[in-house]
Amino acid sequence: MYKQSNEEFQLQVGGITKQSFSPCECIGKSVSDMVISFDQNFIVTYINDKASQLLNYKTEEIVGFHITEIFPKQQTEFLEALQQEVLENGQVYNRRSCFCVRGKKQLPVSLSLSCMPIKDFPGFIMIAKDDRQLAKATEELKKKNTELETLIYRISHDLKGPLASMNGLFQLMELESDNPEASQNYMQLIKKSAQRLEEKLMGLLELGLSKKDTIEYKPIMVREKLQDIIHDLQSYPGKDKVLIHLTASENFSFYTEEKLFQSIMQNLIENSIKYRKPNIADAVTKVSVRRYREGIKVKVKDNGLGMDKDLQKRAFDMFYRGHNHTEGSGLGMFIVKTHVEKLGGEIRVKSTPQMGTEVWVYLPDPKIQNENYGKLVVTV
Repeated sequence: MYKQSNEEFQLQVGGITKQSFSPCECIGKSVSDMVISFDQNFIVTYINDKASQLLNYKTEEIVGFHITEIFPKQQTEFLEALQQEVLENGQVYNRRSCFCVRGKKQLPVSLSLSCMPIKDFPGFIMIAKDDRQLAKATEELKKKNTELETLIYRISHDLKGPLASMNGLFQLMELESDNPEASQNYMQLIKKSAQRLEEKLMGLLELGLSKKDTIEYKPIMVREKLQDIIHDLQSYPGKDKVLIHLTASENFSFYTEEKLFQSIMQNLIENSIKYRKPNIADAVTKVSVRRYREGIKVKVKDNGLGMDKDLQKRAFDMFYRGHNHTEGSGLGMFIVKTHVEKLGGEIRVKSTPQMGTEVWVYLPDPKIQNENYGKLVVTV
């Protein structure tokens, strides 16, 4: 332990000592990061309030103990190498490590370490920056990169299939050009392959909407917009077998990004049609909208095939299709979740096998969130 009499910083007013601080206390009270000092034997001599708070230890539970108490066991060699580097170079900056937090998970930190600059005050001073936000951002970036790699691989694979099929069918048509019946059959197959290709490309275009750097908000009439979406689905396969019931106020206005909102709702309603029970005559999809918190809550509920718990866990995975009897890119719900998050919203799924699925989406309204919201363009 250090002795306070070795060297102290004193705050004097008119020659009268008001308060005295050790060098570490001066640093610990002047920075917002964690400050920990320890002697040449790795015994902790000081921690500031920030370090005590984040590590969930009282000062007396750390001071006087070996500093490796707050490091994971596998980090002991790292700390010894860090100390050696400081002795050779005087200081080191921004080395990534972890602290042990009592009763919680490890705390990622960036460490800067230097020798005590005070005469007769041997030891080291460590400043540690809380890196939880950086670690979270790094993890998100890794996730996005993985998704991008998967997307590129799967899309290139999925586009090859319809193209190869179309090329093969064209060759067969040339070989049997004198057979009108066979040519007609080949044309139908080519049309189906072209539709599959179009579906993949449309999925990519929709996904690209969420990659825009800016979001342009404008008011939309919710009921009118949903009616347009439902009308545009008249030719969607199976739509004639599903009754869609819409509940939304006639004069309900809402600020949002129109294309993202349309993509969200179109995909949800399409899914309710696609995953209907094929052998029933009373397939129903209920779409409802109401004010909720600082925005709106939209529910899309059907009485279709539903999903078990395992399917629900993977409902938003890229390229995942829970029911193999239907055609699709496997991007629909992934796109929905991506768009909802882009708009700062939330999405939940509740489903029971053979009973149906309910998806609700909360989307905040920027004008409600901030009445002084001037220019409705947000850079994200």
